[in-house]
Parts: sequence; C-alpha cells; structure tokens
Amino acid sequence: MKNLNDVLSGVDEVLNSAKHGNFEEVLTRTKSYASKATKKSAERLEISRKKIELLDSKTKLAKAYEKYGALQYQAHLGEEVDSDATEGALQEIQLQKTRADLLEKEIAELRRIFLEGLSKREARQYEKQEEKETKEKIDSEITE
Repeated sequence: MKNLNDVLSGVDEVLNSAKHGNFEEVLTRTKSYASKATKKSAERLEISRKKIELLDSKTKLAKAYEKYGALQYQAHLGEEVDSDATEGALQEIQLQKTRADLLEKEIAELRRIFLEGLSKREARQYEKQEEKETKEKIDSEITE
C-alpha cells in the first residue's frame, strides 16, 4: 500500500485517464486499489482473530493454574486429593501453554507479513497504534 499522498496522486492519475477516455485503465486501477485494501483488511482481521484466540488460551491457562494450585494446597493441608483431577489440571496447563506458544508464533509471522506489505510510514503508524492499544489494555487491567 502507498501513503496517502501517493494514493491521492494515483487517484488524480486515474481521473485524468478517465477524462481522456481510458475507462478500462480506470477500472483496472480501481480494482487494483480495492484488491490491495481488501487484502490488508483480511490480514489485520486474521491477526486480530489470532490475538483473541491467544487471550482465550491464556485465560484457560490461568484457570488451570488456579485449579492445580488449589489441589496442591488441599494436598498440603493433608486432605485427600483426586489424582485424576491433578493430572487433568497438569495436562490442561501443558495444552494451553503449547497452544499459547504456537499462537504467539503465528501472530508474529502474520504481523511480519502484514508489515512487509506496508510502506515504512504506514508500518510506523501501525506499530504506534498497537503500542497504544497494548498500553490501554494494561492500564485497564491494572484498574480492574
């Protein structure tokens, strides 16, 4: 994708071509711009979807740690603890840790591919937006 000035100058070229009767070129360029925009939107949507999956996995991981901790505390107090429940909690921890690690790698790769398709200016803007969103998320978690 191009920065805003390049896009606007591209639109001017397209409109000038249309004035000179080259409508086929106008349609081709319009389709090209639309195709690029659609592709970038789909890439961002996929990254967002993976981030949501990652948050879900981390939530499940936290619950599995909590369950395992509660079982261990019961055992420490000398209470009888179901070994199947303890084993199930351990398996859930391992499953969610593995899932979270894989999702983080997928997100990093999708993000790398997405950023490669942007201009340097657009990439900086995207990274600043991500940093802002991360900071807002952390701030909201602290205040809860």
